[in-house]
Amino acid sequence: MQTTVAPTPHVRWRGLAITIASLLAIGFATLLPEPGQSMRQHSCLVCGSFGGVDAFLNVLLFLPLGIGLALSGIAGRRALLAVCGLSMVIETAQFLVIPGRDSTLGDVITNTIGGALGFGLVRYSLILLRPTPRIATILTIGWSATWLSIQSISSYGFAPSLPDSRYYGQIARAIGKLALFEGRVISARVDDVAIPNWAFADSRPIRRALLNGAPVVAMVIAAGPTRGMAPIVRVADAEQREIVVLAQQQRNLLFGIRTGADVLRLRRPMFALRNAFPSGDVDDGPIATDVLRLSGRYFAGEVTMSAQTALATRHRREPVTTSLGWTMVLPFNWIIEGTHEEFVVSCIWTASWLIPFGYWAGRMAADSTAAGIARHWRLVFLVLLPVAVGLIMIPRAFGLPAASLSEWLCGLAGLIVGGALATRVTGGNESHQPRSSVAARPAAATSPEAG
Repeated sequence: MQTTVAPTPHVRWRGLAITIASLLAIGFATLLPEPGQSMRQHSCLVCGSFGGVDAFLNVLLFLPLGIGLALSGIAGRRALLAVCGLSMVIETAQFLVIPGRDSTLGDVITNTIGGALGFGLVRYSLILLRPTPRIATILTIGWSATWLSIQSISSYGFAPSLPDSRYYGQIARAIGKLALFEGRVISARVDDVAIPNWAFADSRPIRRALLNGAPVVAMVIAAGPTRGMAPIVRVADAEQREIVVLAQQQRNLLFGIRTGADVLRLRRPMFALRNAFPSGDVDDGPIATDVLRLSGRYFAGEVTMSAQTALATRHRREPVTTSLGWTMVLPFNWIIEGTHEEFVVSCIWTASWLIPFGYWAGRMAADSTAAGIARHWRLVFLVLLPVAVGLIMIPRAFGLPAASLSEWLCGLAGLIVGGALATRVTGGNESHQPRSSVAARPAAATSPEAG
């Protein structure tokens, strides 16, 4: 089976343009100096606190380069060597001459994987876009595993993960480059466990309380907005891993707890309660000097935050669902505020993972050899069942709520879009005829035997 043909000149020019644009983007993303000190370990595969994010972004960064090389007509082995060689040159430059950059073996591997993936998407585009029903079934099964893996990673990333180690309390401490909380902390506790400004005598009660969903409560007197994130109450362990934090950022209250995202070296979810603190203006009156009762709670897949004074209360409840998984792989920290924009992105995230399902299911349904009932049962077991497992059973296994109606509708939209795209692609079976056999017919007609 021949999966590619020599690209036409205009396709080559497109490939060249994509390749040049990709090289410029890669250079901009990797060859500019950054503030800070480079890591000393270079042989690691997943490196640093956000190594999982870096690996994901490296694959995405080099994927267009592989697409451009494939469209340019370069052979697969040469393209792979070119991507790997480019990555090695970049990592060497980062190690020798570019300050603040981390040069690691893991970057070389993930960069090469990204380029190879992009090249493969183009090289096998006929198989992916116009598969026979049999191949479509295989692709559907493979994507089912991908979908369930994504849902498992997202669910685990939002599940609390607290190490059994020695904990230390930190009250309004100056920590690294974070802002300093200039107000006064009157008291801080988790349930009935007081948070000291030093090591806990016994870390087991606070760990147990946090795992059971006990709220973190702090009584403070604010001092106006902060410029950046200023920790108010923070618990860390002996390895400097942050366990839980209540912080102020401008006028917002931030709350976060250690989750599986930290274990996977992704970005931990951080939640915000907007305008929880006074602005410091005269119009605030006595509120600016009132005692604020701040609390944050993470329990049963839901975050609850509140800020209360004698005169007013602000409160927020935010369900934590797998549709927010995109927040863990961004190149920057994202504070979850429950906005409409977040809802739209979350819907797109869920639908995007299910579009291939709908597409290959539509191609699979084109199998005329299967009876109607058998065809329908195959769609149920290979598509609808994995979708339901990913939206209901996997989140519940990690203590998260099952997908809401809106998430189901977003997922259904993805399936419908994929199915609609499948119906627009015609000639699926004909595209898999070997081109060599078509080219052989004129030759056979002019052979001596034919005469």
